[in-house]
Amino acid sequence: MGGVGPAPRVRAGSVGEGPVRHDRVMSKGAGPVGDGRTGGVVHAVVLAGGSGERLGGVSKADIVLGGRRLLELVLDGLGPVVSGALVVVAPGSVEVPEGCRRTLEDPPGGGPLAGIAAGLDVLPEPEGPDELVLVCGVDTPGIGALAGRLLRALGEHPGGDGAVAVGGEPKPYRQYLEGLYRRDRLAGLLGRVRVRDRGVARTLRVLDLVEVLAPVQQCRDVDSPEDLAWWAERLGG
Repeated sequence: MGGVGPAPRVRAGSVGEGPVRHDRVMSKGAGPVGDGRTGGVVHAVVLAGGSGERLGGVSKADIVLGGRRLLELVLDGLGPVVSGALVVVAPGSVEVPEGCRRTLEDPPGGGPLAGIAAGLDVLPEPEGPDELVLVCGVDTPGIGALAGRLLRALGEHPGGDGAVAVGGEPKPYRQYLEGLYRRDRLAGLLGRVRVRDRGVARTLRVLDLVEVLAPVQQCRDVDSPEDLAWWAERLGG
């Protein structure tokens, strides 16, 4: 989301993208999470280290919507899906709820891909081969409604490397920072590249991902004053 430019939405077999599968069920809600049939532990890595330059340099994690910090809204939204560790990639100035693991790429400011790698590094040892990692930015208050859909979509395509939201205006595109990935395949990919200052879309597009079409209320981030006003109207400022 924030900091990741639109990647072209490419059909399976097109040059420049990995294989693509499509989940076109536009359900209004997440529905029963148990429908996912993935069977493994689900962890989450929440990226909260961005500077929020288009919002005047504020800490996005500390933006208040509906009387609650954005970080708390995102973590609560992930609660019904996440059965493993909750990792927050954030500087020490961001207050992180008890029970979460905090980390930050070293040195700081390496970009979201470096943040994802740092988050993976502090996950507990794998309990089995089927573990999943949900990756999102702290500026995605709609992730709670989307997470269950990602889980179900991947469960219906057990050979896939993950599931990723496709949304945005005026033309939908892959939202790699609203994605659910198989832990071993994501970690294996990041272990083979230089993650610092490397584009997320450029790197993750080689994965075999199920695309989940997401309405704006599920995938819109908080990246500009206009985005903030849009969410404040719906959640309260």
